Amino acid sequence: MRHLMFALSAVLAFIAPPARAQEVEDRYLILVTIDGYRWEELFRGADPALVTDPAYRARYVDAPDRAAALTPFLLSFAQTGALIGNRDANSCARVSNDFWFSYPGYAEMLSGRPNPAVRYNAAIPNDDVTVLERLARRGLSVRVFAEWETMRAILNEARSGLSIFTPPDYGAPHDPQVIPAARAALADPPRVLYVALGDTDNRAHEGEYEQYLAAASEADAFAREIWDAYQANPRTAGRTTMIITADHGRGRAGDDRWRGHGSGRWRGIIVPGLRHAGSDADFIAVRGPGVGATQSYSMEHCATLSQVAATMLTALGLHDAEAQPDMAPPLDVLAAE
Repeated sequence: MRHLMFALSAVLAFIAPPARAQEVEDRYLILVTIDGYRWEELFRGADPALVTDPAYRARYVDAPDRAAALTPFLLSFAQTGALIGNRDANSCARVSNDFWFSYPGYAEMLSGRPNPAVRYNAAIPNDDVTVLERLARRGLSVRVFAEWETMRAILNEARSGLSIFTPPDYGAPHDPQVIPAARAALADPPRVLYVALGDTDNRAHEGEYEQYLAAASEADAFAREIWDAYQANPRTAGRTTMIITADHGRGRAGDDRWRGHGSGRWRGIIVPGLRHAGSDADFIAVRGPGVGATQSYSMEHCATLSQVAATMLTALGLHDAEAQPDMAPPLDVLAAE
């Protein structure tokens, strides 16, 4: 009998995956980006000087807590995870690319490093292999819902084979088209869900500050809906990490510089009229199993957008398997394993 039990144990050990592999299979990841959302609004709330409509003033300016009136779910990460980027409290996050606009920001975030060859927003297929493509190659289900058509190039759709939804009517507001499509995916949650919202940036470029605030609130509400759906599903509850960030910040409120963003770099030189000081500032929010607050990132030692890729891999238990030598390290928010 002893020999039989030993033989059975050996067979089971051979056919059963190790505990570590089972743990990895149980992990899920949600990434949400809110294009061009400023840290100032996230942590301070609406700027009273930029809000004139009485209804918006009542909702966003006259509220007892302006920040909580705008994006309460994002702010909750400070209590239930990690929220980096409140410069008023000496917490700092920033992009590490030199340009401070969208394609370089998304490329940095999804590849784990700035790519100096990415200098434009033109829809040129990305040479870098993003972390989403690496995860899909491993056989993980990856779904992408993006308001910006150029995301197809950033994720190199032709090479990666990723499933990427973008708005069918590009002349209408984008996020209201992306949200219902992403909502439908929640019925059967993928291992990796990326929702890229961006009417914050679109309305800001148009100078519509109040609509920029409304788009931020809509993004925040949908992020909460996604999180709640994953927590309500027995397959994903307690096994999901969520990361929310932005591809860049915006200029400061003075002289309407909040409408735009960018370092002003053009062909290696600074063009003053194109420069929007402060639009390299960012925020990064993380919550999920093992995620805790960190004091590691100050104005003297900023977290960077490039650290998101390795943090995604770490949350899935795949950092050792998929991290690249030139990737920035994961954020110091996850418990050591």
